[in-house]
Amino acid sequence: MPAWALKDDAKQPVFIEADDVEVRESDSTSVYVGNVQVDQGSMRLLADHVTVYHRKDRQPRLIIALGNPAKYRQLRDNDEGEVQAFAKRMEYDADKDELTLIGDGLLIQGADRLAGERIVYDRAKAQFRAGGSGRVKITITPEQE
Repeated sequence: MPAWALKDDAKQPVFIEADDVEVRESDSTSVYVGNVQVDQGSMRLLADHVTVYHRKDRQPRLIIALGNPAKYRQLRDNDEGEVQAFAKRMEYDADKDELTLIGDGLLIQGADRLAGERIVYDRAKAQFRAGGSGRVKITITPEQE
């Protein structure tokens, strides 16, 4: 179940919309609450609450999203559809280019599905690992000719 995203997305600006925002320059943090939408290229993240930890250059270093569930989608390279993810908590580490799904995690790529309590999706390497409490469930659908 390879799941790679558009490589150019990481080079695009990040746009964030929410009902309320609190910016704390003292600790380089911004907190967005209510109908939060984060867009970067083809990537979209929807959540109830998002905290962004910034680097000194003001670029996001870590994004933590909470929702019931939080929702993520991103187009894949080579016109291969999109990757979708759902979880109660999502953590995006920009330095590692990893998206971690925590709490009822679900990763969908086409007809393939991966469900688990904790899923780590390495966008740069097109790899994932899953585990945590409970069993991991995966559905791999054969390609249609």
